[in-house]
Amino acid sequence: MYTKNILFRHTFLVSHGILMPVFLASCTPCVTYTDMCDLIGGIPDAEAMSSNRSVILEDPGTIIAYHGSACAESTKSGTEDVLKIEESLEIPPYAADATVFLNGWRMNYLSSDHHVAGLGTMISHIRLENKTLKWQAAGVLSDDNFDDAYRWCYHYTVVAWNPSNLDLVVDHKDGNCDSRNPAETNFFITDNADTKTALSAFPSFIFNPNFASGKTVAILPRGFGFKWSADCETDHHLLQVGVNLDHSEIFVENGKKYKKGIEDLTPVPVPQPPPASTMNQVDSGFASWDTYAMFKDNDARRDYGFGEMVSGLGGKDVGVIQPPYSILPREDTGIFGGCLGAPPPAGVKTEQVVVDNVPFEYAIPMLTGWELYYPCDDEHVTDLGAWLDEIHYDKPPNTPTGTLKYTLSSILKDKNSDPIHDYSHKVTILGFKPVTSALAPDLVPFSPLGTDPLAFCRMEQSGTLLRVSVRNQGNGNAAASRTTVAFNTGSVTVDTPPIPAGGSTDLLVNVPANCFSPDCSFRITVDSDNQVNEFNNEGNNSVNGGCLG
Repeated sequence: MYTKNILFRHTFLVSHGILMPVFLASCTPCVTYTDMCDLIGGIPDAEAMSSNRSVILEDPGTIIAYHGSACAESTKSGTEDVLKIEESLEIPPYAADATVFLNGWRMNYLSSDHHVAGLGTMISHIRLENKTLKWQAAGVLSDDNFDDAYRWCYHYTVVAWNPSNLDLVVDHKDGNCDSRNPAETNFFITDNADTKTALSAFPSFIFNPNFASGKTVAILPRGFGFKWSADCETDHHLLQVGVNLDHSEIFVENGKKYKKGIEDLTPVPVPQPPPASTMNQVDSGFASWDTYAMFKDNDARRDYGFGEMVSGLGGKDVGVIQPPYSILPREDTGIFGGCLGAPPPAGVKTEQVVVDNVPFEYAIPMLTGWELYYPCDDEHVTDLGAWLDEIHYDKPPNTPTGTLKYTLSSILKDKNSDPIHDYSHKVTILGFKPVTSALAPDLVPFSPLGTDPLAFCRMEQSGTLLRVSVRNQGNGNAAASRTTVAFNTGSVTVDTPPIPAGGSTDLLVNVPANCFSPDCSFRITVDSDNQVNEFNNEGNNSVNGGCLG
């Protein structure tokens, strides 16, 4: 049985390394920490009311990815329950390792609309037992009394791989609130004390010695939690809620306080020999990032608790592409701020997204940033969430890039068709096996006589034609393009056929009649119309040449 303020049940006192619950009278001001411990582990006691799962990517023998969702309901009379369900998935025989991360959520009150005291979704207790991946998912939506029935859904993505073909290292341990070593936890629990606005920024890190083998560590979202905490046992309208798990770096800063577990932790020096006590560290098994959070009604700010759980995925075959993204506090505008008139119907908003030129053999989207808000005023809530679905990655064989497609959906509404909601989002691309450098074409002007400008003076037919050689020195095939020779008296452009990797072609270019006066200088530019995507090899497309008269 859970009591009031179920998501953030306790105020925690940390003293001499011991975690102690302190119960305060309702009239005493308090700042409560996110009781993420109620969302991590424990006994799953709810049944999934509905669920679905499908394969979204597979290269047999190397990797498989699934995307799915599940829902549960709490419909008790009186105090409701935190919903916890146990999930499992049989992975193929070739996959020896696997993990799962959060890729969306949705929750709604089942009767009317209400204030919000707290909400959260969490994936924990991930483990691989033989060929069965198991995990626990938990969620909650509460007003101050926690006596209103609700439905909760979460969306997840599973990745399983063959370590012989993919160099990946996962760290999806949980830790717990009783841990004497906060560095062993993959979550943090804190509050937004000392902020001037409703926006908060929380630095955190993850450490695994095996991460040092690669140049990138991807931070995989596994959950979040919010709870108003300006007063004990309180709820409010909602104007805006958002999270931004910002980009990570393989870096940790000496002396900086990071959020780990329920403490502020200074993780370095590691190791200890001098002068490590005065050094920051790069590429030593650390990855650090900032997480931004927003939870507000019409007030400029209120105290709130926030928590986050993540996993780390490292190794030589990991890559990440993350678009710039930010969340900022919004203010209510009211009916005089442009919110008069008939609004469009409220409900789920869905956006179809296509990302081209993704430079990985395999790629999966991760919902790492989202913001939901009412555009005019704070309101009651009956339904809210943001999630990804319909994920597909297409990369034809022997091509340098692929195309990633997905749909993003969101909802924030009260019981009426008015008001509408707005949203923003950030989707990070989790990639495996970067292929850009391996398959990129690289077109260059070439002369068998050398690299001196005179070496490109290869005149024929009494100086009326210039022979130009174009070589593809890259490892990817080059499509048809154009080559331009800019003479001192005018430019001539000719078509260039496709050139396979390592191949070359010769072109004959007409020389203007008055070029020799007495010398003839020119500049050769291959792929002059930028028709071939050479990725990082665009800087060597031109060369200067000349002939003496």
